[in-house]
Amino acid sequence: MNSQFINRLVGTVIVVTAAIVFIPNILDGEKVQKRETFKDIPERPEFKAIDLDPEPDQVLARESLPSTPVIEEAAIDEGENSPFNIDLVEKAQNEAEFTEEKKVATVDLGETPTVNDTKVEPKVAVKRPEKSNLEDFAWVIQLGSFSHKANVESLLAKLKGAGFTAFTKPIKTPSGTLTKVFVGPELDKQKLESQLPQLKKLTKLNGRVTQFEITN
Repeated sequence: MNSQFINRLVGTVIVVTAAIVFIPNILDGEKVQKRETFKDIPERPEFKAIDLDPEPDQVLARESLPSTPVIEEAAIDEGENSPFNIDLVEKAQNEAEFTEEKKVATVDLGETPTVNDTKVEPKVAVKRPEKSNLEDFAWVIQLGSFSHKANVESLLAKLKGAGFTAFTKPIKTPSGTLTKVFVGPELDKQKLESQLPQLKKLTKLNGRVTQFEITN
């Protein structure tokens, strides 16, 4: 009895073990193995190195280009206490008072029409002779450099009203672009020097005689 039981138990264990080993293979069948294919990646192309440094000829050409000169010069109409600005303020106040008086007179006259007798003076163009001759002999009076357009226009009107021929020239400075005001040009240097006292009395500016330079 015990011998039969042991034999059955051993047989059962063998059968169970065989089932565990072989049944999964029977159920799965043949496994299909798939081989993954990969595309060949091309090698990284070689890039040609670019030299960022400019050619010597280009550097020389760049250095040979003329640069705009920057002049160290200060404007004479900067600051509230500038005599030139004070003179303009007084002139503006006088013009304002004159305008008010004119309005009052117009009201008192009633139907009398007002006539605007302001004359527009034509701009005087400076006729320049040939550059080669003019630069050798012509002279001008430099009155000063200004940063405000209103001051330049007021000074030009004052000069032309007194019979002087005047012109302007822009210059570049570290603080910005200024406008130079000149009287002339004149071939007679002594004639310009004799006009300096009259110009100082008229404009309150200390002008100086300098050689006339033509700009292209």
